[in-house]
Amino acid sequence: MLHSVCTKLFALIVMTVAVSLSAVCPLWAASQKPPHVRLTWMSITNWLFEVGTTRVLMDGYITRIPEAAFSGVGFAMATPTKPDEPAIRRLIDALGDRGHIDFILTGHSHYDHSFDTATWAKLTGARIIGSRSTCFQAIAQGAPASQCTVVEGGEVLPLGDQLIVRVVRWNHSGDVSTPMGRVLYTPMELVKSPNIPPGVEGLRPGTLQDFPNGGGARAYLFTAMTAAGPVSWFYSNTGNAVTFQHPAAIDEQFFRTRGLPLDNLVVAAQTSAPQDNLRAAMKDAGLDHVDVWIGYSDRSLAEAVGKILRPQAHIPHHWDGLFSSFFAGAPYPYTSVAGAEDVAAVLKTQAIALLPPQQYMDAYQLTVQGVTPVANDEVKKKLGLPPPPSAGSRAEYGHSMAQSD
Repeated sequence: MLHSVCTKLFALIVMTVAVSLSAVCPLWAASQKPPHVRLTWMSITNWLFEVGTTRVLMDGYITRIPEAAFSGVGFAMATPTKPDEPAIRRLIDALGDRGHIDFILTGHSHYDHSFDTATWAKLTGARIIGSRSTCFQAIAQGAPASQCTVVEGGEVLPLGDQLIVRVVRWNHSGDVSTPMGRVLYTPMELVKSPNIPPGVEGLRPGTLQDFPNGGGARAYLFTAMTAAGPVSWFYSNTGNAVTFQHPAAIDEQFFRTRGLPLDNLVVAAQTSAPQDNLRAAMKDAGLDHVDVWIGYSDRSLAEAVGKILRPQAHIPHHWDGLFSSFFAGAPYPYTSVAGAEDVAAVLKTQAIALLPPQQYMDAYQLTVQGVTPVANDEVKKKLGLPPPPSAGSRAEYGHSMAQSD
């Protein structure tokens, strides 16, 4: 199409002035590059990235499975549950034209990240990109296998004309000296797509049932071309300093001695540390820093990742709990989260701006000049979201985040 437009434009111009086709078409092509990238936080680690007409959903967990549905250490077991499709439809409707999603990327396969992936895919036709477990989950929930792409780390994928993503193999967080940490951290993949028996509500969202972490996690390095030049950002939805700096430690004996079943699960051993995988992706992209790091962080992880990414800004997520309704909005502000002051302090030493969102559907604009918050009031109004919270509960954060990220 661009070729035909340029040819017609050239024919018109040549009738009046001698202007070469090579001088006209680059200007036309440049006009097709977006002026900026738009980044919208949709709770937990859910984001909508917009690069021109290309729209990428990250995770997308809008259903809120009640805490009472889970039992066992590290959310190991849970009663069968189905996704909240009406809630997802409501969000898609509020987004309007932006509700058209091209790709769904999942960071890892725990329920609070990939439980709604299949529903989004079925409603929007978007291609799923994630772990083998994410694809098996989506197939079990009714998405066609042809709609899901498995990534293991190291892949370089074009997502539209102006956007490229590099997949970075990551580890899940977890203090491996504790049973909870061992359950959450050990890289587990589904062996095959789980079965939903007749008459059962849905899949079992337990971390040792149908929603293991997916062999650790995947992080994503994005590079995009805007009209004014290239921009870049990095997305990760789990991790801590120890799991970032070393390959995943495997201890299958732990599960046997505690009688924890691993039905339809297999340990997915890794040979490289996430920090080495991240360095490799940065080198492949020709980057010595990124514009923004969107990620789960504590003080130690922010320090370790910051030294490699050297981001200009950090947007923290996964600090808002797991169980309150999406439509009730963020239950407390980031400033009330335990450890937030420590993260701010370490970022300050690295000259990294801290830009925490205040409320669900907060949006940011990324240009070659940097990232800045922008208004998104119309969508928030359609969703009935309240004003940002002014006071928080450290206790709720400590309870939910200690168990699963």
